[in-house]
Amino acid sequence: MLKKQKNISLSNLFRDHPYKEEIIYLSKIDKDLKDLFLKYPKFRAFRRPRGFEGLIRLITEQQLSVASARAVFLRIKILMPIFSPKEFLKIKNSDLKKTGLSGPKINYCKILANEISSGKLSFRSLHKLSDDALKNRLCEIKGIGEWTADCYMLASLGRKDIWPVKDLGLQAALKEVKNLDLRPNEIEMSEMANSWKPYRSIVANVLWTSHD
Repeated sequence: MLKKQKNISLSNLFRDHPYKEEIIYLSKIDKDLKDLFLKYPKFRAFRRPRGFEGLIRLITEQQLSVASARAVFLRIKILMPIFSPKEFLKIKNSDLKKTGLSGPKINYCKILANEISSGKLSFRSLHKLSDDALKNRLCEIKGIGEWTADCYMLASLGRKDIWPVKDLGLQAALKEVKNLDLRPNEIEMSEMANSWKPYRSIVANVLWTSHD
């Protein structure tokens, strides 16, 4: 299949893809990425909602498998007629624990809900910030670290040059694609992705697809 696809021009294969130009650019500078795009032409984009719901889902997903996190999140949604900080704060901790959400994560989610309800965090203002400034602001909130902030910018805001170096799935996928002996560490992840700027989010999406 891959041999047949190599005879197809990238322009034709990705003719209707929203990131056609970016994919062609990345393929020209990295042969391994070109092979990856040819192998997974229908790679999926990692998507999460904007705002409170998106951040709660990402907090839920911290250090959990995709399937487990999704199950927990769906149980949380059942408890809320409207997904909002105000409604979340009405839920008893005992009921949240029954969804499978851990004690620390319940605390993190409630801190976030209070931050929004009090007006300390405005998504309208947050979304106007640069990548670095937005990341720094989110990381000021207990329970939100670099991985969560990066994934919010990538999956909820659709920013094109986000590279979550702490993501174990990306590290494992890159190890396979680059035929490395060991999974790259965070510094190596950053160095290897330098040439993919300003489209590292697209690389992340195709790598995640290859690792699923």
